[in-house]
Amino acid sequence: MIIGTYRLQLNKKFTFYDVIENLDYFKELGVSHLYLSPILKARPGSAHGYDVVDHSEINEELGGKEGYFTLVKEAKSRGLGIIQDIVPNHMAIHHTNWRLMDLLKNWKNSKYYNYFDHYDDNKIILPILEDELDTVIDKGLIKVQKDKIEYRGFILPINDEGVEFLKKINCFDNSCLKKEDIKKLLLMQYYRLTYWKKDYPNYRRFFAVNDLIAVRVELDEVFRESHEIIGKLLVDGLRIDHIDGLYNPKEYLDKLRQLVGNDKIIYVEKILSINEKLRDDWKVDGTTGYDFLNYVNMLLVDGSGEEELTKFYENFIGRKINIDELIIQSKKLVANQLFKGDIERLSKLLNVNYDYLVDFLACMKKYRTYLPYEDINGIRECDKEGKLKDEKGIMRLQQYMPAIFAKGYEDTTLFIYNRLISLNEVGSDLRRFSLSIDDFHNFNQSRVNTISMNTLSTHDTKFSEDVRARISVLSEIPKEWEERVIYWHDLLRPNIDKNDEYRFYQTLVGSYEGFDNKERIKNHMIKVIREAKVHTTWENPNIEYENKVLDFIDEAFENSNFRNDFESFEKKIVYFGYMKSLVATTLKFLSPGVPDIYQGTEVWRFLLTDPDNRMPVDFKKLRELLNNLTEKNLELSDPRVKMLYVKKLLQLRREYSLNDYKPLPFGFQRGKVTVLFSPIVTREVKEKISIRQKSVDWIRNEEISSGVYNLSELIGEHRVVILTEKVGELPI
Repeated sequence: MIIGTYRLQLNKKFTFYDVIENLDYFKELGVSHLYLSPILKARPGSAHGYDVVDHSEINEELGGKEGYFTLVKEAKSRGLGIIQDIVPNHMAIHHTNWRLMDLLKNWKNSKYYNYFDHYDDNKIILPILEDELDTVIDKGLIKVQKDKIEYRGFILPINDEGVEFLKKINCFDNSCLKKEDIKKLLLMQYYRLTYWKKDYPNYRRFFAVNDLIAVRVELDEVFRESHEIIGKLLVDGLRIDHIDGLYNPKEYLDKLRQLVGNDKIIYVEKILSINEKLRDDWKVDGTTGYDFLNYVNMLLVDGSGEEELTKFYENFIGRKINIDELIIQSKKLVANQLFKGDIERLSKLLNVNYDYLVDFLACMKKYRTYLPYEDINGIRECDKEGKLKDEKGIMRLQQYMPAIFAKGYEDTTLFIYNRLISLNEVGSDLRRFSLSIDDFHNFNQSRVNTISMNTLSTHDTKFSEDVRARISVLSEIPKEWEERVIYWHDLLRPNIDKNDEYRFYQTLVGSYEGFDNKERIKNHMIKVIREAKVHTTWENPNIEYENKVLDFIDEAFENSNFRNDFESFEKKIVYFGYMKSLVATTLKFLSPGVPDIYQGTEVWRFLLTDPDNRMPVDFKKLRELLNNLTEKNLELSDPRVKMLYVKKLLQLRREYSLNDYKPLPFGFQRGKVTVLFSPIVTREVKEKISIRQKSVDWIRNEEISSGVYNLSELIGEHRVVILTEKVGELPI
C-alpha cells in the first residue's frame, strides 16, 4: 500500500549509499516509498541524472549496480518501496554516449542510425561552438589527437575518411596540422560544428537544450534496448519523465505496461491544464501532481484582494498587461527564437506556411493533443483554416507542442507577469487568481480512490511551497503591501524596470531567512530576467542591465532603512506564511491521492527556481529534529512544527481508511477523519461548528468535547485542525 512518497535527488555527492544511511529516518518519518531521481549512467558530474548517456548501465557515480541493488534490498527490509524516475525522451550529447558516438563516426552504417531523432540529412549539425568556426580554430580550441577531435572537453570521433586523410598527410595532431587541414578534416565528418547563437540543430531536443538529443523510443528496437535494465529493476513503480515529448505516449505506455506488468505503479510527468483530465486510455496510476499543487495554490489566495492587487501592480509598473496576449506573444517569441529551425522543417512536412504554424502553436491552450486517439476537431480552434491534414505530420507536430508551451508560458510568461508570483507555477493559469472551496471540493472528489500524487514542491517548481505560502499572504493585505512597496521604491530609487523591482520584493518576502543570502537572490534574479527575455536573455546577455539589477540588490541588502522596514513587515508575513503552509501540508496529506514530499520540505524550506531548489539536504539535522519531536509548546517558526504534521499525518494515513470524501463548508470528512481549516489566515473566522461527540485533535493529541465551538477556536493558531474518532457518528 502506498502511503506517501519521498523524492530524493541523487548525484555524486548524494549516492545510493547516502540514501542507505538515511533509510531508518525515512522509515521513522513514516513514508512508504522513496521516489528516486534517474539512476542510469548520466553525463559525468550530472547534478540531476536527466542527461543520460547510457541506457545499459546504472550510474557508477551514484554507486553503480551493486549500490543500487543494495539500496533496494535494504529499503525493502525496512518496508520501504521504490518509485524510480526514468527518462525515455532524450539523452545527452557527450563522448560517453557511445551509441551517439557510433552514429557520428559511422552514420548510415551505424546500428544506431535510427536510435536518435535526427532529421535524416547528410550529417548532424552540432551548434556547440562559442564563436564562428574560423575564430574557434584560430584560438586553437579545436584539437586533433589521432582519431578524436576535442573542443573544450567535448570529444568527437573522426570517421574512416578522416583517419585516412590524416594518414595521407602523415599528421595526427595540431603540431603539424594547418588551419585548412583542420577545416578539411571537419568537412569530412558526419557532423558539422557551428556557432550556437547562429545555427539550429537538425535533431529534436529536450525543449531547446542543444546538448540533449531526443531518442526514437517509438521504434520497437529502441524501446527494447533503452528499457532493458528498466524492465529488470526490482522496484514498485516508475515515474515517466516528459511523457508529452514522445511520438505516441499511449503506445509507449502500452509497451511499458506490458514490459513491467500490471502490479507496478506508473506515474507520468504530465502537466494538466486547469480542468484538463488525465487520459483514461493511458495505462497509468496518476500524475506527479502539478494539478493538485495549483488547486491548493489558488485556494490559499484571497480572491477578495484580486482587484486591488491587480490595480496596484499595473499602476506601479505603469502599464496594463493583457495575459492572453502576453502568453501568445511569449509563445511566438520562443517559437521564432528557439525553435525556428524545427518549425521550418515542420512547415515543409505539413505543407503549411511557417507563420501559420507559429500562430497555431501559440494559440494552443494545453500542452499537447493526442491524435489519433482524440477527435481532430480538438485542434480546429487553432487550425483556423483547416490546413493541418497530414496525420503523420500532425503526429510529429504534437511532439513540439509541449516545448513551445513550456518555454513560452512557464519559462517566459511566468517571469514577466508578476502580479502575485506565488501563482506563477508549472501547470498554472495566470488568468485565474483564486478558487472557492467548492471548486477545491469538486477537484478532490474527482480524485477519490486514485493514487495520483499530491505534490507542493518538486525539482521543477519555481518556488518551494513555503515560499509560495508567504507570498500568497500578500493577497490578504493588498493595501499594506502597496504602502510598503511604494515606500521601498521611494527609498531605493532603483534604475531598473519596475516590473523586475516588483518581483524582487515578492521574492525577498517569500524566501527571506536573513540578509545573508544575497548571492542566492542575485543568481535567482539574473535567471528571472534572462528567462523573461525583456531586457536580457541567455543567448545575448545585456550585461549593463544585469549589473543595474545586481547593484539594486546590493543597495537593498545594505540600506539600513530598507532592511529595518522590510524586517518589520516580514515578521507578520512569516507568521501568517507558516499558517498557510500548515494548511497546505494538511491538504496534501489528507486529500484524495498520495502525498509526495520533496527532499527537505518536511521542515520549513525556502527554495527558489532550479538549480537553487536542488540544494543538498542536511539529513543529520533532520534526524536530530525527528528524534526530538514534541507536541507541546513549539513556536510556529520551529521546523519541528511542520515535521510533526508530516509524521502524524503519515501515521493517520496508515491507521485510518480515507476512501470517501464528504465536503464541508470549512473542510471535509474522510471516513472517521474530519479536517477543518481556513485558507484565509490574517482574519478570524466567525463561523460556529457543532461537534457531536468527543473527538481527538490528532496533531496536538488533545480531547475535544462535544458542543458548539467558534471555528477560530478549533483551528487555532495553525488555522487547521484534524479531528479523529474511533466509534460512533462523525464528529460534526
